[in-house]
Amino acid sequence: MSLRDFFSRARRLAERSTSPVLDSAIICAGDSTLLSIGTYSPALLFVNESMMDTFYIPDISFTPDVRRIKTSSPREYPDWSWDTATRKFKRTGPAIVTEEMRERAALATKKAEAVFRIMQRINRMRRKVSSGLSFQEMIYAEKEREAASLKEIDFDERRAVAIPYVAQYAEESGLPLRQAAEEILLQAELDRDHLLRTERVRLAAFKKIRSAKTPEELEEVVASMN
Repeated sequence: MSLRDFFSRARRLAERSTSPVLDSAIICAGDSTLLSIGTYSPALLFVNESMMDTFYIPDISFTPDVRRIKTSSPREYPDWSWDTATRKFKRTGPAIVTEEMRERAALATKKAEAVFRIMQRINRMRRKVSSGLSFQEMIYAEKEREAASLKEIDFDERRAVAIPYVAQYAEESGLPLRQAAEEILLQAELDRDHLLRTERVRLAAFKKIRSAKTPEELEEVVASMN
């Protein structure tokens, strides 16, 4: 097999093995009409929990009807209803679709969009304390635990046992063991303070999104985060 054929085969296998991202939806419990649809399930789950008389549908197969729905306006979502038996959408009888249903679908979709944008913003804020390395947070936690245990014995190195991370940090940074432990504890405290601030922002934003009654209110919430 030539090198070109090898890479062509590898590309075909990769494309075949890549699973499509399936959509999820929020459905009105009273009449089974569609309120919102998308691929970011955390935001849709939030909407499901914050809006009464709704239920969440995961793993929706991508069909021509789903394509039509996703290219339409959220106000048109109630034109489609969820069929539980077939797990597919079907056309809603035009006579039952009201302006209130259209406004509710627009609001639900705007809430999902707002949650998604807020989550993105919070994630960017939290990158300050994220290493991006697998298990690094576990190492930081163990390093802090060792430093705290050393502080409890007044940094008495003769009584210290099992502090490999602190000892390693002290050696690599050229610091005395006590100073290395104090630096570790200070950084841990700064990280906690930063996360506490981001959590305060998240809770406040989500509370406003949950109680918002209009798309305009949601735009204000998102704009306040910029």
